[in-house]
Amino acid sequence: MNFLGHARLSLAGSDNFLFGNLIADGVRGSDLSDWSPEVEAGIRFHRRCDAVIDAHPETRWLLTQVPPSSRRVAGIAFDMMWDHLLAAEMHDDDIERLYRLLAREEVPSRLSSLIEWIQVRDALRRYQELEFTLATIASIGERMTARRRLRQTSDTCQTSDTCKPSDTCKPSDSRNERHTHKVVSLDAGANPLADMTPWLADNRAMLEDSFARLWPDMLALRQPPAI
Repeated sequence: MNFLGHARLSLAGSDNFLFGNLIADGVRGSDLSDWSPEVEAGIRFHRRCDAVIDAHPETRWLLTQVPPSSRRVAGIAFDMMWDHLLAAEMHDDDIERLYRLLAREEVPSRLSSLIEWIQVRDALRRYQELEFTLATIASIGERMTARRRLRQTSDTCQTSDTCKPSDTCKPSDSRNERHTHKVVSLDAGANPLADMTPWLADNRAMLEDSFARLWPDMLALRQPPAI
């Protein structure tokens, strides 16, 4: 799920617990000892919710309905669409609470540009707008496409005899300075998330019905943080 989905499941908790839920995607690894117990509990709850929704029968069924070319990235689109469906139910005070917590200095650096984007565009409110949500999904896909292009360019350089020490590309393994080639599984120029947006728009009613069946199981996970 995305920000609003995780927020809805953790609003009843403390600010620190909610904060942990909001930043969890920017935290790597199982060692969370750098965080306070409440934030750690929020991160672990976020991860549990992600595991449940990814394995949910409704999610698995939806994956069979999407265009095959977009199936590998469909989970990202679903996350955004769930926020679209939830946005209209969010109280303004809760949205302001989320923005306040997302502005905390402790936000992981890998999330900083995303959070700035959300704040500047007031995205947590604008997710109510289907067109804004679809444009955001396409934009995420474009960033993924740009990274694939960069990776493919780097890999081509790494496997080329003309690669020089001054070139931008670097050996993937500095210990033995051997160049390795990563296989890009998707066409580096493709944007399957953008390609999926017409399907999302045409099937919004089906997605809403599916989410209505899925969401009660997610709400059942809510519990006071165990700290």
